[in-house]
Amino acid sequence: MMNLLLAALTAVPLALGAPAAPPGAPVIGCAALSRVDLPGVRIASAGPATIRGNEFCVVRGHFAPGTSFTLKLPTGGWTGQYVQQGCSGLCGSVPELDVPPVGYGCAPALAGKLALAASDSGHRGADTEPATWGADPRLRVEFGLTSEHKLAGVATAVLRAYYGAEPTHRYFDGCSTGGRQGLMLAQRYPADFDGILAGAPASNPAVLSGLLNPWLVRSNTGADGTQVLTSEKLPALHAAVAGACGEVIEDPRRCGFRPDSLRCPPGVDRPGCLTGAQVAAVTAFYRGPTDRAGRSLSNGGVPYGSELTWTWFTGPAGTRPDGTDAATIALNYLRYLAYPVNPPATYSLADVRFDRAARDRLAVVGDALYRAEDPDLGAFRARGGKLIMYHGWADGVIPPWSTIDYYRAVERRAGGFARAQAFSRLYLIPAGYHCLFGPDVRRVTEIGVPELLTPLLDWVENGVAPGEIGVPTVTAQPEPELVRYLTVTPFDALAPVRAAPGGLNSHDDHVGRY
Repeated sequence: MMNLLLAALTAVPLALGAPAAPPGAPVIGCAALSRVDLPGVRIASAGPATIRGNEFCVVRGHFAPGTSFTLKLPTGGWTGQYVQQGCSGLCGSVPELDVPPVGYGCAPALAGKLALAASDSGHRGADTEPATWGADPRLRVEFGLTSEHKLAGVATAVLRAYYGAEPTHRYFDGCSTGGRQGLMLAQRYPADFDGILAGAPASNPAVLSGLLNPWLVRSNTGADGTQVLTSEKLPALHAAVAGACGEVIEDPRRCGFRPDSLRCPPGVDRPGCLTGAQVAAVTAFYRGPTDRAGRSLSNGGVPYGSELTWTWFTGPAGTRPDGTDAATIALNYLRYLAYPVNPPATYSLADVRFDRAARDRLAVVGDALYRAEDPDLGAFRARGGKLIMYHGWADGVIPPWSTIDYYRAVERRAGGFARAQAFSRLYLIPAGYHCLFGPDVRRVTEIGVPELLTPLLDWVENGVAPGEIGVPTVTAQPEPELVRYLTVTPFDALAPVRAAPGGLNSHDDHVGRY
């Protein structure tokens, strides 16, 4: 039944014609778009708006089964470039579409000359709210597979009506869940986009939300239900890791920090050290979910250098681990999205089992609807498609291991690193946090957001393949602040790595065991 439903709902035609000349100016008024008849689409409103000094026609509407979308169309000087933005978390709201998230230095984006679009992926509701929409299998399919594919077709029709021409080039830009959406488009809908930016992709939610996040929460839950490690300890832990491996860790697999080196004296518990129970919890965080025999159930745990982002699954003293963001999104996924039949409403993270059978049960729905890890990008490549992936080495929300393993598979499928470089790039950003935005806690060195949209446009439209990229950093201590740039080269996931002895991010333990 699931396969028949999947086939029916994914067989959505996308009417993409041949590229046209840069259209530039509209051929009808903005308000007239609200009266345009588009099959299966309802335009709710269309009106002018000024955004950062740029004039747009803002179009809002809906398409089946209940997906809301927004388009922002330049009222003059459109370049012919269309950029579709992905969502984050469990989606449920339309992104703001201010400037594409990895395009802050992109001239057409800053000048307001790109046509932009985004959707809520088929439902409404914040990540903190129960994902009861998952009871509708159509909305699961929309969230997992079809919303961005269908939006590309809707946007093309609206652009054709407004400018009298289709986009000359189509781009997708997403991070986190948006990164997963980007990979899904390249894998399952390779004709939709010419270029895709996929950042920190949540490429396998069944493992990420079904196993890793529950593992982090459970590993931090004491026998009395309180937290083992509270967020007050994170600055000292991060300082110890930085002292052992550097403030800007270029590859956590080469870090050999051992949590027991920060162990408190017997009977002592203070912010600058770890109790025995906390040492065990931190070791489990770095290692990742395992079964009773110590075999990995995922690509790995959280990376060295990510400690200040552990507010994702820890909180201040006096708060409970089941109130953290990691616990909330994991429970939402497991209760409403993970299984063919939802578990009872009483289901909690305490019910999660960490074994191969549990992982296999999660894969039934996860692989069919949400997983975006097919390394065969042959159809995307054959059309001239270009993919740029990026991930922060210090991402504690979606650790980089799954991205490394996926790109390793892409390289192998393509016939090696050089052949994979013909259509793809992976950039791993030293000390970069999730989607390259850091926590409120100040570090000695703050990592900025590299400009990746311009290189993608240049690669697609001019054949100029990106090489080294500059990642802005701000050295905050000592004053005054000093801006420098890290140079990051394309990452070869097949290159051998000499892991640090005793390091918990060695990653060799995880390869092929998830």
